[in-house]
Amino acid sequence: MCAILDANTFNKFKDPADEDMKPVWNWLENKSGKLVYANTPKFEEEWERGGMIHIRDQLMRAGQLKLVSEGVQEKTNELKDKIRSDDEHIIALALIAGVKVLLSRREGDRDLITDFKSRDLVQGKVYTRKAHGDMLTKDTCP
Repeated sequence: MCAILDANTFNKFKDPADEDMKPVWNWLENKSGKLVYANTPKFEEEWERGGMIHIRDQLMRAGQLKLVSEGVQEKTNELKDKIRSDDEHIIALALIAGVKVLLSRREGDRDLITDFKSRDLVQGKVYTRKAHGDMLTKDTCP
């Protein structure tokens, strides 16, 4: 299974003591989980601004990050002004890569969460805390 890491979760993700992220790191290290990433301008900007470039590179080397680039920017452009949130890049990546789990914060972007769960879009689930650990299953990343 793959998941997308929302920028609003970067600080929690980078903190090894964060209780909500421990299941995520366990899933990445022990259950063949992978994060999905696109090298579009919006993702690059968010990951750089969030201080995640070094972690991105580490995850890539460890085989815990899957790069999906083909079609993501085009889908992002297509979704502009057609969804509630301003996170077209995340919805586009989820649709192109077939990803159904978003790692976000409970108090995060409600519009993104609504878009991600929408039956007309991703029909996904949102992991926000360790109680959602059952969403993190063995790798079936397409």
